[in-house]
Amino acid sequence: MSGKASSNVLKEKVENLGVMLEKFGRTPIEGRVFAYLLLSDPPYRTFDELVEFVSAGKSSISNAVNMFLKEGTLTYKTFSGDRKRYFMVDTKGWKKNFEDSIKNLSALNIVLEDVIKFRGSAKDKDFNKDLRAVLNFQTHVTNEITKTINKWNKE
Repeated sequence: MSGKASSNVLKEKVENLGVMLEKFGRTPIEGRVFAYLLLSDPPYRTFDELVEFVSAGKSSISNAVNMFLKEGTLTYKTFSGDRKRYFMVDTKGWKKNFEDSIKNLSALNIVLEDVIKFRGSAKDKDFNKDLRAVLNFQTHVTNEITKTINKWNKE
């Protein structure tokens, strides 16, 4: 495959993965930046390479990179004698971020339980019943995912 053809394949894969990441609440630029870093070989790129590949403004790329750095799913490395930062997916941070989101769901379950108690004397019993069903589902899912994470971390 020629360099141009492989570049086009990479662009298409980044676009497809970027669209998928948008479904998880990412902006289009965030999706493309993360996708490009996942698919790059080597798996790190300079800021300028991100700007060029994604074909977006520096401020858009900067916002995306800074958001990922803050959330812990990107990191960077440097090389001796080179003043540039090379951005890459932080796989350990990505896993921790996922585990933290499960803890947040557990916290939401506690709040929802309080909401249900508060609404105990509300007239709309069907809504209360539906809230209880949502809580039961979320609690079940949270418990199962937590068990899976704990089992995974022990292996």
